[in-house]
Amino acid sequence: MSEQSVKSLWYRFFFAYWQTLLSVLKDKNVLLLVIIGPIVYSIYYPFPYSSELVRDIPVAVVDLDRSSLSRKLIRLADASPDLEVIRVLNDPESLHQAMREGTVEGGMIIPREFSRKAKIGKENKVIVLGNGSYFMFDRGDLLGFSGAVQTLSAELELSHKRMTSLSKVQAAEQGEPIRLELRAASNPTGGYSTYIVPAVAIIVIQQTLLLGVCMLLGGWRESGAPFDLSSLSHRLGLTLAAASICCVNTLYYIGIVYWREDYPHFADLPDLLGVTAIYSMCAAAWSVAIASFVKYKVQAVIHLIPTSIPVIFMAGFAWPIESIAKPLVALSMLIPSSSGVQAFLNVDQMGASFTQVMPELMVMLLLFAAAITCIILRKNWPKKAV
Repeated sequence: MSEQSVKSLWYRFFFAYWQTLLSVLKDKNVLLLVIIGPIVYSIYYPFPYSSELVRDIPVAVVDLDRSSLSRKLIRLADASPDLEVIRVLNDPESLHQAMREGTVEGGMIIPREFSRKAKIGKENKVIVLGNGSYFMFDRGDLLGFSGAVQTLSAELELSHKRMTSLSKVQAAEQGEPIRLELRAASNPTGGYSTYIVPAVAIIVIQQTLLLGVCMLLGGWRESGAPFDLSSLSHRLGLTLAAASICCVNTLYYIGIVYWREDYPHFADLPDLLGVTAIYSMCAAAWSVAIASFVKYKVQAVIHLIPTSIPVIFMAGFAWPIESIAKPLVALSMLIPSSSGVQAFLNVDQMGASFTQVMPELMVMLLLFAAAITCIILRKNWPKKAV
């Protein structure tokens, strides 16, 4: 191949690259999807979960014992950051009625003879009720009440042991011979936003890119493309432009949104950039390959928007991969975000190295190769505008 031919190929390649980016900026619908959409999503989606944890859940306590010990248990429950005891009731039916009315989200029933059984060392129980309609409330109820019960139980055990001539230090050591200190390797706050947003963001970037590219090529089929897509260098330029948009959106989330929301970062920059580059090229080639089959602009919206929810569930964070049917797991490997979510979470949120996520990266590279092959072999592309 002569030097002049090589220069011509590079010229066509970069001409298609810049023309694609210019077309995105000119088309308001595509611009809204691939640029404005991810920015708007990054602002409004983390906001409802900004407090990370559910605190001060309104609860009620049914105190059937009416003793100093039962009142102490109520004070311990109210001291929990998870709970706010707003009512102390006299019978369980009142608690059930309050939960049905929605004035409280949970409750605890302290049985009769609670104090007497505790003093003589007999088995003792309390009943905790939670709102199963909201799992975050249910979890907070259980954590708050169980923490109060465990604290009271430890104090009673310590008091009983001190009555056997043990010192306070000895009684404490015997009551807790092995001390357990829990530290989360990732998501140290245990917050919902830190868990959900980094995973969903990768899917949002992919789906908005897919919709945007499909609408762009669908529009070109209707009114003509700005360059001749029968040329392979032009198609590759189109793919690189889509990859650039995906890469910028990904870096925007990782570098700005995660920093603004104070999400944990454990990745080394070279590892993170490597995963970003592979994911961006894979998602772009996959989007262009699918878009080559779109005949009309509106067809992308009708057929592709309903796929977002299945894509989220097959990514393996909203529902464990181990609990998904194996045929669906295999099918999910045909979607870049399924491997991309796992790679980004492992590297950025858990501190894995580039080599440790090589299985996910290899899946994306194979998917990229398949998409590029489709782009090369595909013949039916939008015609150039006359």
